[in-house]
Amino acid sequence: MPDCRIVDAPRLPTYDLGARHVFAPDRQLPLFDLLETAGLVTDAERLLPPPATDAELTTVHRSAYVELLKRLDDPSDRDALRRAPLYGMGTLDNPIRPGQHAAAAAAAGGSLALARAIQRGELRAGFNPAGGLHHAMPQAASGFCIYNDCALAIVAARQLGAERVVYIDFDVHHGDGVEFTFREDPSVLTISFHETPEVRWPNTGLVTDRGIGAGEGSAIDVPFASGTSDASWQRVVAAVLRPALARFRPDLIVTQHGADPHVTDPLADLSLTTASFEFAARLARELAEQHCGGRWLATGGGGYQPVTVLARAWSIVWCVLSGRPIPDALPAAWSARWRARAGTAAPPARFADDRYEDPRAARAAARNERMLDELRRVHGL
Repeated sequence: MPDCRIVDAPRLPTYDLGARHVFAPDRQLPLFDLLETAGLVTDAERLLPPPATDAELTTVHRSAYVELLKRLDDPSDRDALRRAPLYGMGTLDNPIRPGQHAAAAAAAGGSLALARAIQRGELRAGFNPAGGLHHAMPQAASGFCIYNDCALAIVAARQLGAERVVYIDFDVHHGDGVEFTFREDPSVLTISFHETPEVRWPNTGLVTDRGIGAGEGSAIDVPFASGTSDASWQRVVAAVLRPALARFRPDLIVTQHGADPHVTDPLADLSLTTASFEFAARLARELAEQHCGGRWLATGGGGYQPVTVLARAWSIVWCVLSGRPIPDALPAAWSARWRARAGTAAPPARFADDRYEDPRAARAAARNERMLDELRRVHGL
């Protein structure tokens, strides 16, 4: 039995928000084709978990919301269609499509299965690239996210004895749904690294946010200046994570690896390369080994270039998590198969990007240093 596993996302029901939706229904296919073609995954490492049950979903989500999502499979249910916007459905971000409850429950089931196996000591670590749906709220869909698999996995781990869980969100958008779910819970520390809410949806996640009530101090939000490049981003991430985790002493690390901080992503304005995706994964593994006996659940998330960025970014996460060296060149056969889907003359030739420095990098870095100083004052890091 391998010590880590990856959810076999292409075999799950398709998470379909529409053929023209930016959250592409085929976004997992280039990733798994790359893993297979490059020899980076074995059959024994692939996991096909059961979907989350209604009882499991309602450990985080309201039962009325779950029931509505199931009713939306019936296009003749006019009452459900009328009520859908009250629950975040039927919007541009979350259009109504057949089978969405089943697909979202399957994605959630992957994170649940891995969290339980890790907490029981059956696995050291696991990766669910179909997960990372961090915007979903207890009572509503939001930002392409229907069920919040990250929050569900944290609850499951807590039920199996994890005393302190840290959630680390590397997506360019604030991890608002997870933070909201645990905002009053001192046993869960949420840390979100995102582009400044001054310009980036969901326009939340300020340095001064700390959680509320008994959970005050259990939320850390790190908003980066637009134009931030690798060096500044990596410096701030390490400067926050190392002292925060040393103080919190987690039993389990849950991470979200949205690839939308990439310099070419169409929905954001940070300027990271794959070097920062590797940095984030290696730091997460290091901290998991230091604090948690290696217990680490990684998930996917945002990222809107399935061929040119996502496939490479999440292959890198899986290589780090599973202890493999990251190859240099992408397989030529894979590049040929996906050239048309990439929408470019040719996909990148290598797993790693060339070094890139945004012209705004120095100004962004100076602003990030001021933000880090304020963060240290607010949180005592």
